[in-house]
Amino acid sequence: MEKVIKVGVGVIIEYDNKILLGHRVNNYRDSGGIYEPDSWTLPGGKQEFEETIIEAAKREVKEETNLDTHDVRVLTAIDDFQENKHYITITCIAKVNVPDMQVMEPDKIDEWRWFAIDDLPENLYSPSKNSINYYKERNEFHE
Repeated sequence: MEKVIKVGVGVIIEYDNKILLGHRVNNYRDSGGIYEPDSWTLPGGKQEFEETIIEAAKREVKEETNLDTHDVRVLTAIDDFQENKHYITITCIAKVNVPDMQVMEPDKIDEWRWFAIDDLPENLYSPSKNSINYYKERNEFHE
């Protein structure tokens, strides 16, 4: 197996002192990313060739939730490892004007839900957990 590093983008969407998480379906197939079905994740995915980080963040949120984001900025980059996989997850922060999201890819995510930053589900997708912990440690949460 060829060893490569891939780039993923996760987006912390702030709205009304909450962040958005999606539930990864139990029977989700391994798409080559960090494989953790039945966990809660930030919106996001793989960055495409010749796409900026901000463009990737906006596209992934739109594809997965149908939300339009604004004030998107980069928060951090974190190494995420799983057997034979190495991702650099670039975490962005974004805002939305209207919190009405939709499940756009039901084969991957079966529910989107807003969570208070101090009342998150236990089974967080590990790259999302790393990003959220960084976010909380730096007191980045604001309206």
